[in-house]
Amino acid sequence: MQFAIPAVIVLPLLLAACVPDPSESDQVAPPPRLADDTCGANNYVPLIGQTAPVISVPANAAYRKYTTGDPVTMDYNSKRLNFEHDKSGKLVRVSCG
Repeated sequence: MQFAIPAVIVLPLLLAACVPDPSESDQVAPPPRLADDTCGANNYVPLIGQTAPVISVPANAAYRKYTTGDPVTMDYNSKRLNFEHDKSGKLVRVSCG
């Protein structure tokens, strides 16, 4: 019985030490940048996660927009922007090719 009272006092202190710092978990990591950005896709990475974002593409830019699972051609064009949306319209991926 002598150990029960100190354990009741010490146990909550030990558990409180395991709780993550709220300031660390509130920080959002920036989206990853593409290493080989031949088409300017890094300019659009901040839009990933947005639903139906308004995307402005230069007039002479080659691009395609498709939904995950849609058939797309496998021809590779390093200058072409690819915007992949999920079925709800959320932008999930931006890539070159």
